[in-house]
Amino acid sequence: MNEIIKIISNEFRAIGTNIPILIVLILGNVGYGFLYNLLYNTNVYKEAPIAIVDMSQSDLSRHFVDYIDATQQVKVVSKTMNFDEAKRMLIEREIVGFLYIPSELKEEIMKGNQAQCVVYGSTLSFLDYLNIYEAVNFASLDINSELLPEMVESLNMIDVLFLANDKAVDIVNEPLYNSSEGYGTYLIPPVMVIIIFQTLMITVAMRCGEEKSTRLRDNKTTSWGYSIKIVLGKAFTNVMIYSVFSVFFLGLLPLIFDLPHLGNSLDIIIMMIPYLFASVFFCLSLSPLYTDGDMPLFFIVFMSVPLVFLTGISYPLELMPWHWKIFHYLIPTAPATLAFVKLDCMGGDLSNVVPEMITLWGQCAVYFILSTIIFHFSSTKNK
Repeated sequence: MNEIIKIISNEFRAIGTNIPILIVLILGNVGYGFLYNLLYNTNVYKEAPIAIVDMSQSDLSRHFVDYIDATQQVKVVSKTMNFDEAKRMLIEREIVGFLYIPSELKEEIMKGNQAQCVVYGSTLSFLDYLNIYEAVNFASLDINSELLPEMVESLNMIDVLFLANDKAVDIVNEPLYNSSEGYGTYLIPPVMVIIIFQTLMITVAMRCGEEKSTRLRDNKTTSWGYSIKIVLGKAFTNVMIYSVFSVFFLGLLPLIFDLPHLGNSLDIIIMMIPYLFASVFFCLSLSPLYTDGDMPLFFIVFMSVPLVFLTGISYPLELMPWHWKIFHYLIPTAPATLAFVKLDCMGGDLSNVVPEMITLWGQCAVYFILSTIIFHFSSTKNK
């Protein structure tokens, strides 16, 4: 026990005197956390500029455009009958998209047919296209409700009966876990869990790389018992450090930026214990890859998008190919992020995250054994 305490003390001393690691720990974590939240602080993207290509020029099309402009999603900045002009505005980024209204709009609707209006948008941002689509959809529902009595007058009895039974069920959309329906509210909580993993991995990698490049590792690690103590000492050091940063990411930042917090704090703490240990053991098991103290920065910082994908938050886990599912169960941040969303954003309890907890504790055991073996044989080789 005294040896483990001594190792922990040495690790704290080494980390505290290493300026690059301190920069990652303090500026990296704090800056990363505030930057993401400030970028998505507006949460809901409003008043996206669009144009309307109105080939109908009817009272109905003008009414339709007014409805679209009244939505919070978009702002109509140009109305034209020139398709090429609207296309030019889109290319030059004066607008994020435009709606093409066909000349036969009113005639088709009054006949009871479905008129097709086409949305054109840039693929530079899916939020732009989503805003246009939502605005047009909301306006269509409103205009349909208004026109129904007029349409009934011009139709025969069979068509009237068809329209009367067309909407047998009234569907109401009520967001349960994201009341503002904002992208930031949906994205930021899982990203906070991923940032913890990324910065922890950078810290561990820089420390191991520094040891390897300066040959600071003690030859006593040739003993299996001492190898276990080295791994446990490094693990407890990093878990203690990142327990503080976990409170910052998952406790303080949600309060500052009004992020969803529906879960029980004790449940989240219980979930974070295997997550932090599994993450440290995972990073230590990769120590042969850390050739120096600076190398980890070149590949770990670009892992955000793949890690978000692997969690099953942005893309359903059930639809992932089997080879991507393997990575989901190999990397600690994937099940932990899924568990955190269930606990904190959806208000679940530990009974709802049993598969994720089993995965995390399994990772703890496997990566602890693997990192101990790697530290033992790498130190023997260096002796």
